[in-house]
Order: sequence, then C-alpha cells, then structure tokens
Amino acid sequence: MKKFYLMMTVLVAILLQACGTTNGLTKAEKQAAVARQVQENLDARHFTIAVDWMKPLGGMPRHVSSNYELKVNGDEIDSYLPYVGEAYRLPYGGGKGLNFKGTIDNYTISYPTSNRALIEFSVTNDEDTYYFRIDVFNNGKSIIDIIARDRDAISFDGEMLFNN
Repeated sequence: MKKFYLMMTVLVAILLQACGTTNGLTKAEKQAAVARQVQENLDARHFTIAVDWMKPLGGMPRHVSSNYELKVNGDEIDSYLPYVGEAYRLPYGGGKGLNFKGTIDNYTISYPTSNRALIEFSVTNDEDTYYFRIDVFNNGKSIIDIIARDRDAISFDGEMLFNN
C-alpha cells in the first residue's frame, strides 16, 4: 500500500510540473517572436490595430471600447474609429466621421529607430482627405495620428492584433 501512495505522489508531482510549464520560451524569445510577427505584418501591408485610447486635439484622452480598429490590407483601408472634435465642413446629417473604407495613396514606411516603424499615407473619400501617420513599435504597440482637411486632428493609442 505504501508503494501505491508513493507512486501516486510521484505521478501527481509529475503532472503538476507538466501543467506548470509554459511553451518553453524565454521572455527575450517571446519578444523576438512578437517583433517578427509585427515585421511580417508590416511587410505584407496586412495588419489591424485595435485602439483603446482616443486623444482629441485640445481635449482629454478617453478610454474607448475594444471594438474600434484600423485595418490595412494592401492598398485598402477599413477605418472604424471614433471621432471627437471640431469639424469645419460636413455633409448634411453629420457625415461618417472616421468610419469608412477607402483606397490608400502615397504609402511609405520608414524605420526611424531599430524598434519603431513609421507608416504614412493618405486617403480621400467623398467627405474629406485624411493623412495618417502610424508609429508601430516592435512589441505591437501603436500610435495613430490622423490629420483631416476639414476636421481637427485626433490621435489614438492601440496595439497590433495578430492572427487577423
């Protein structure tokens, strides 16, 4: 009977040890894997940034729900972002704000530092012309600055989504 309890104790200890292990990656290896995924998404021009903070010009930063995002897929953009600020010219009914799909013009990407990519492009739709400046860091954190011809500028903080 003692052998049985000893064997069960050893078996439970092994199972608990196995459950406690992660995928075996160190913190540095995990950071490198995230940086590779960020770079692959940027190279493919296929990425989604989920925003969690909105910073209107002249206003207080606001936390926003998890549903807002900016998607870039090749030369196409799908912007679903909140807007708070002054608009100078709007169509009757208030317009779409920053909720639109469009074609990207003048897309450029540069690397000001080793851990940051700077993406710049413009989008013109039936309401306005928007200039996007997106800083994407190796850890996926992102800052989106949007300057519109007929609206106050606005900025967003967010994070790149993977497996999108």
